Amino acid sequence: MDFDEPIDRSHYPTMKWSGDFLLDHFGNAEAIPMSVADMDLKAPPSVIAHLHKRVEHGIYGYEYKPETYFAALESWYRNKHGWKIERQHIEPCPSILNAIAILINQHSNAGDGVILQPPVFFEFRMVIKSNGRAIIKNPLKLVEGQYQIDFDDLEAKAADPRNKILILCNPHNPVSRVWTTPELERVAAICERYNIFVIADEIHGDFVFPPHHYTPYQTISAQDSATCISPAKTFNIAGMVDAITIIPNADHRQRFHEFAHRYQINKVNVFASIATEIAYRDGAAWLDALLTYLQGNIAFIKEFLQVNALNVTLIEPQGTFLVWLDFRELGLDAKALERFLAQEAQIAIAPGYWFGREGAGFARMTIACPRDTVQRALDNLAAALQLSE
Repeated sequence: MDFDEPIDRSHYPTMKWSGDFLLDHFGNAEAIPMSVADMDLKAPPSVIAHLHKRVEHGIYGYEYKPETYFAALESWYRNKHGWKIERQHIEPCPSILNAIAILINQHSNAGDGVILQPPVFFEFRMVIKSNGRAIIKNPLKLVEGQYQIDFDDLEAKAADPRNKILILCNPHNPVSRVWTTPELERVAAICERYNIFVIADEIHGDFVFPPHHYTPYQTISAQDSATCISPAKTFNIAGMVDAITIIPNADHRQRFHEFAHRYQINKVNVFASIATEIAYRDGAAWLDALLTYLQGNIAFIKEFLQVNALNVTLIEPQGTFLVWLDFRELGLDAKALERFLAQEAQIAIAPGYWFGREGAGFARMTIACPRDTVQRALDNLAAALQLSE
């Protein structure tokens, strides 16, 4: 578990490190890639070892998810997060976005509103638009350096009968808030009052820094909700796409199940299946070490910004492996900031406006990488800011 080890990803068609991707999105194929939310760190050794063993078997025919797969998943969430997932509530799905698209179609009609809390993961907007629904914004409020839910506005949006769904990002990407139990209770009370179906994307639930605590939404409210989880972020196996949808309501679950069978999206990828099972079974110590390392990267960023007196503010992250940086003191508009970061600072970090206009003036940096990468990016930023003075 040497997270400082540099690993060359350029030999493979990775989105994050692709020169074409960097050129298309940032206009600079040489920028340090820190925009895509995957890690530049090896997966847990046990996962790698079992994948080797599976490859060496030499036969990769049709398979099913065995009992041990579900047992590992259930044990992980019960022991780590105090969430007892019932076996019959589980519906596998190829990806979380795939599940969200299905759920949007099953719990709303064309033209209905889906509530988002921007700045928020940009692909939520894409899946809402592509399915003919309306995006309804419940913007987060930045109060004394920390984001909060605007509950008055949420209630007003939920009360509109045209709005049917809330997509809840828990923990939140990109602002790295870990919603508290009281906050989730208020969300649940509003959504229950107005019959809003909640889709909880909890893919970052394993990334929480003390003293904060991840509360699964369904431990608060279950019957009119679906929770989407995946080991993809936690163990850096996003390329072996596998996701799980938890749907407690029997009628809702049956509809989802029938859709999966109708469109044949319930097939098993042999490598994703074994990687998921082994990660949940053996990955706890690796994750603990990773969380410690990420906290070290955050501490490094805070100290660097302070020592070098940069006009950049770190929004204190409570979880995820993403940091949300406030560049508003530079006085640049959204596009000018994007050009400055990519061209002058030579770093490819996701511009805040990608997450909604509420993110203008900010940017998201992926820090699940060797500390040397973080340092090179910050050195570039400091040098570019000095030249711009």
